[in-house]
Amino acid sequence: MSFESIETAPPTRRARKKERTRRAIYDAALALFDQRGFAAVTIEEVCRAADVARGTFFLHFPSKAALLFEFNRRLAAELAACLVEPRGSAVGEYRRMVDVFGQRWLTHSDVMGAMLRELLVTPGAMAAPESGGRDLRDLVEEIVRRGQQRGEFRRNVSARLAATMFLTTSAAILSGAVYAEGEASPVEIRNQLLHAILHGLLEPKPRLKWRPAQPGSGR
Repeated sequence: MSFESIETAPPTRRARKKERTRRAIYDAALALFDQRGFAAVTIEEVCRAADVARGTFFLHFPSKAALLFEFNRRLAAELAACLVEPRGSAVGEYRRMVDVFGQRWLTHSDVMGAMLRELLVTPGAMAAPESGGRDLRDLVEEIVRRGQQRGEFRRNVSARLAATMFLTTSAAILSGAVYAEGEASPVEIRNQLLHAILHGLLEPKPRLKWRPAQPGSGR
């Protein structure tokens, strides 16, 4: 029997109920984070908003920070769905990620900031194996590796380092730490971000131009 012929069993009623509860907790938390900021919201407030007991919360999320991993995982899944088919160049995929990052920052700025701090500054803080799925850094690493395999990107640069550079630079720019409001258009910001990440700061060396020999020059 081929793998293609094996059908996945539909989720049970218990599994569907569990997923609905998990989703209700996540949605309630995200709404509170958007209103008041991640740091200001308590688990008790999330439980009240989702109408669940504290014990139920911990059945689904081991900590408040695990909600950030859920946000991270869902965003990574959304991006992965956009990039699978047709699969373009790695540069094109980077451009798409910057677009989606910018859109999500407009609607969930505090959550994006908190999530990236947890992901990039606190090693292991985003680990939540029970929820499964990849995180954003895993997704960016995959894109870098594809670019390296195709010859688009240098192969002597760590894909992990490249992914971290992309996320930290994106976070700094989108949070307003680099550009003041109205100082540059979204297109200008995106293009400068991509240029800085993909080409660095070095000016390209001018190419030597061939010139025909001048009469009587002996050349």
